[in-house]
Amino acid sequence: MNKGIRIFIAVTIAIFLLVGNFTIPNSKASTTTTFIVGWGGTAFDTLNPFTTYTTISLWILANVYDSLCVFSANQTQLLPDLAKSWKIYNENGTAIIHLNPDAKWSDGLPVTSQDVNYSYYLASQSWSPAYPYVNMITSISTPDNYTVIFHYTGAIFQLVALNNVYIVPYHIWKNVNASTYFGYNSSSTPHFVGSGPFLITDYKANQYVKISKNPNYFNKNRMPHIDSVIFQFFTSTANMISALQAGQIDGFGPYAEPSQVGLIKNNTNAVLVTSPPNEYFYLSFNVYPSGHGNPTLKDINVRLALAHAIDLTNLTKLIWHGYGIPTATVFTPTHPYADKSLKPYSYNITLANQILDSHGYKMGPNGYRVSPNGTPLKYTIIVPSSMPEEINAANIIATNYWSKIGVQTTVQAMDTGTMSSIIWPDFNHDIDLWDWILTPADPVTALSPFLSSQVETGMSDSGYTNLSYDSLYNQMLNATTLQEVKNISYQLQVILYNDLPYIPLYSPEPIQAYSKKWTNISTDYPGGPFGGYDWRPFLTVEPLSNVTQGQNNTILYIVTGIIVVIIIAAVAYIAVRGKKKK
Repeated sequence: MNKGIRIFIAVTIAIFLLVGNFTIPNSKASTTTTFIVGWGGTAFDTLNPFTTYTTISLWILANVYDSLCVFSANQTQLLPDLAKSWKIYNENGTAIIHLNPDAKWSDGLPVTSQDVNYSYYLASQSWSPAYPYVNMITSISTPDNYTVIFHYTGAIFQLVALNNVYIVPYHIWKNVNASTYFGYNSSSTPHFVGSGPFLITDYKANQYVKISKNPNYFNKNRMPHIDSVIFQFFTSTANMISALQAGQIDGFGPYAEPSQVGLIKNNTNAVLVTSPPNEYFYLSFNVYPSGHGNPTLKDINVRLALAHAIDLTNLTKLIWHGYGIPTATVFTPTHPYADKSLKPYSYNITLANQILDSHGYKMGPNGYRVSPNGTPLKYTIIVPSSMPEEINAANIIATNYWSKIGVQTTVQAMDTGTMSSIIWPDFNHDIDLWDWILTPADPVTALSPFLSSQVETGMSDSGYTNLSYDSLYNQMLNATTLQEVKNISYQLQVILYNDLPYIPLYSPEPIQAYSKKWTNISTDYPGGPFGGYDWRPFLTVEPLSNVTQGQNNTILYIVTGIIVVIIIAAVAYIAVRGKKKK
């Protein structure tokens, strides 16, 4: 045998032995990928986008329904969702929306302008917490199946109206009472009809909601890389972190306690995440005129004294260990509409006592004050049992601060469902310590709970009513420029600062984590990937093994290409040498 041919055969065998060490994955192999996210915040209340007030419900719904538009991570740009294109004319209050004709409901029917019109009608009802997002809309017309024309007053329309209303199927919802419908019907077929990248496929009260990939989702650029997501509810963050450590969940939100950061860092299989804040905690006073709490809290002088009797700087350090920022307003300190000129009330026990003394709240023989008509300044703070750091905060306020001005305070921890039943509809509480998670781009979520109309919707836990506030809020909705919107939002914050239906406490950086077996999770959205407002995480996340396998395949293809080149060169070399010998 020719020596050149023998060398060529030997090299070829060696090369194919080398290639044999690479395995080509079976493209037909099928594995189901499920991301289980733990949630330790306020439990979800309903799957109805027009009656829910909880962040977790809205987050779930953002994955199964579409809105017309969504905001970019930096909150500066509207991106297409159901809307394929749009034009906004603030000068005459008109917006023309062209729907994506490819969008379909999961039962096969097209998404049309009729669905959009009906969804905005439901959102505009007085019983809906979504009402503040749409009450600047004066009329809607639908000249054809894929065109919607909004007429509105106020530049705020572009901040809130296009991205905060989920579009539901008219042909399903026309047959239900939208004010009481739960949003998922396990006894019907199908149980759920949506248009989003996922569909609700399973639900167990107070335990979990499962959503599964919608195979017919119209936006192929946003098709999820995973098959399903399970939102699992936890009554304590400690249990949630233990579940991550045990591999029972894949990530969690909306936050962990700062004291638990060490546990997360010690978990070699977890990625610790901190992101811009979109949440603040507060004390809410029952000031509802018809409420049944301690009536002394309806006196602004009592609330002012209580505000001066909290060392907010020290409390924030004790509770959040450097991960929290004291706040004075109903916005997070980094929110674009926060009035940064407002500062927390000064900690001044002497002043607090003087305020109470001068308004007739005398100290009794037991060391606690009574009102001029003999009502003891004796209060109960209710707080979610799932928030141990806030239970601690409430106890510090009661024992270390308010006791110094003759106020007797009891702290009761309970689940959020029980809290809600005490507060709404009869306002049977004194004070609650709770949180708000805010939409990052607009002032509506933060300011609307203080509207008189929101008492009946379950959005207001203070029962605050102020017709001047309502009027100014409506002026904000009708403002013709975004700068005017901001200026009025500042005025509204000053009213709340002076009237004190809330004492804002602090805004924590969300501390979250996820398993290292997953990748492509962005952390730049306010509130973090698992904080309840980022619409992207479950569209982009995928198992790290998929990415690694893809990289291995790339290496294989490169090596194979090199091999082919070598073989071709070898064949050519042998052929040329053979010709020369002849």
